[in-house]
Order: sequence, then structure tokens, then C-alpha cells
Amino acid sequence: MLSNAAVIHTRRWVEYFRGRGHEVGLWSLEPGPADLGAQALPRLPLPGFLRYPLARPALERALDRFGPALVVAHFVPNYGVLGALSGRHPLAVIAWGSDLLVVARRDPLRAARTRFVLRRADLVIADSDGLAGAARTLGAEPGRVLALPWGIDLERFRPAVAREPELIVSTRMHEAIYDLETVIEAARPVLLERPASRLLIAGDGGRRAALERLAARRLPAGRWQFVGRLAPAALADTLGRAAVYISAARSDSTSVSLLEAMACGALPVVCDLEGNREWVGEGEGARLFRTGDPGDATRALRLALQDPAWAARARTRNRAEVESRADWRTNMARVEARFAALLDAAPAPGAPVAGGA
Repeated sequence: MLSNAAVIHTRRWVEYFRGRGHEVGLWSLEPGPADLGAQALPRLPLPGFLRYPLARPALERALDRFGPALVVAHFVPNYGVLGALSGRHPLAVIAWGSDLLVVARRDPLRAARTRFVLRRADLVIADSDGLAGAARTLGAEPGRVLALPWGIDLERFRPAVAREPELIVSTRMHEAIYDLETVIEAARPVLLERPASRLLIAGDGGRRAALERLAARRLPAGRWQFVGRLAPAALADTLGRAAVYISAARSDSTSVSLLEAMACGALPVVCDLEGNREWVGEGEGARLFRTGDPGDATRALRLALQDPAWAARARTRNRAEVESRADWRTNMARVEARFAALLDAAPAPGAPVAGGA
């Protein structure tokens, strides 16, 4: 597996397959927790479009020693490129959303790099229909694309015993694409109007300090809090107590954070994006608002908080939706089955590989 060892999604994938009895080696340019056992690749002080390809020789030596039956690369522009350059097959590439929906569309060079990876992948896994469509448009062979949400741990993420009826929670990372500035500005009128309401912002990232300064200027004192990254149990508890989950992400495929909120009964107030609409609609489990529009987000927050009868129906509907479509164990078993099919169909060593580099 080739992936950023510092990211929680990497841990989930590695631990699932190790738990199923597979021998999983993990290679990463980014350092991760020691217990994950990631093997370090050289991280040169260069831009990413150079840094990852230049790790190829070290990776090839490591793969020669490990002898993988399958290479799985997470996130197309970096580890997908590295996996494609390795020339190993079968190669499964896992798209995360912004890699195809944002990065690949920035300029012709990034689009070409994405096509290079997708055309060499034996399997592309996308966590939404929209992302799968983007993969096909960018060059993935349609029969090699699997649209499947990763899912969440439904035993862990569930409603708490008691809910705080005025608690608004954000769990997105503090990076530009998640637009927490809109979250803060949208929450300001609601906090001023509703004396019991408060905003809790979990997560971390490069914009945290600037966001904390903005919150200090714009929000009522004592009514907001930045709590950093939460361990899974603490995150589940927070969402289980929350009245509302808010996300102003400018781009999303199937958001794991949205699924976690739905499972826990935190009412989604989210941008009107295709990836979100695959799970919720306006008035159908959620309140939607225009991307980058704090005023419209305030309107959506007010609607979510003012109608207890609708809220109860939405919570019931959302829990049923994730139980039917977003069970982590069920969906990862499907991924495992597709990996097994790849191995069954793999040519004998030395035989030519269709679509290979």
C-alpha cells in the first residue's frame, strides 16, 4: 500500500486488511504513527510533482524485496503516480475526491498526469458516482472503475444518550478547500440570536491559527471552541451529542465526515454539492446552502435548528440511509472481493499486461 501514513484513512485501510490476515506493507513519504509500521520513502525538499516520482527507485527496491501480489495506491496525483511509475500490476488506485474533482482540473499538466495514472490502473475505486464519472472522463477504462463509498463504523458512530439541542459542530480539516471562514461567518448570527447555541470546531490544519483569530473577532466570547483532532471515540461522542453538523467544503465526493454525522444524528447543514446530494437533499435529511455563501448557510442553520419535528424525521431517515449503504465492514468486504478478482485474473509472471506502462 502506498499512502500518506499520517492520515487516518490510511490506518483504516491497512488495519482492515491486516485484520483479515493479509500481509500489508505500507510505504509513505510522510511519517506516521510508529505502530502502523510505515516504511519511509525519501522525502526530498522539492515540489510534490517532483518529490513523489523521485521516490520511485527506493520504492522499486522495496517492492523487489517485499514481492507484493497487489499494489494499492491512495490519492491519484502523488501515490497514484508513484504506483503507476513502479510498473507493478495488478495496480489498484483509490481516488479520494479532490484529486480528480479539483487537482486534475487545475491545468493541462495535472490533467495529463491524472490520465497517465488512471489508464495504467487495473482497478480505480471511487467513493461516489460523481467521482467514478470523473475517473472515466479522465481516462479510466469504464469496466475498471468501481463506485463504492468506503463507509464508516456504524457501531462506533451512533447517537449519544443525550443530545445538546444547540450544539453546532464542524469536523473538517483546517484547509482552504473546507472553507471554515464561511462556517464561522454563518454561525455568527445564529449564536447572537440563540443564547444557548455554541460552535465547536474539531480538526486541524495549516489555517488553524488564522481561523482562531477570525473566530475571536467575529463570534461571541465563550460560545465557540477549537478542540483539535479528536480520536475516533471522542469524535463519535461529539457528533452523537451535536444538534447540527456543518460543512462548507467547496468540493466533496462522498464525505466520510458527512456519513459520521448522519450516523450519529447530527443534522447536516452542507453545501449543495453533487457528492452531498448522493446522500441527502434539501429537506430530505439535510439543509443545503450555496457554496461560499455565509448568508445562505445562516439561513440553512436556522432552518435546521427551528423545527424539532423535521429534525426527528431527518435523523431517522439519515441513520437508515447509512445503515443500508455505508457500513464499513460490508463495503470493505466488497473491496477485498474485487482485489481477489484482480489476483485471479492476473497474468503469469513475465506475461504482457494490458494497459501497463
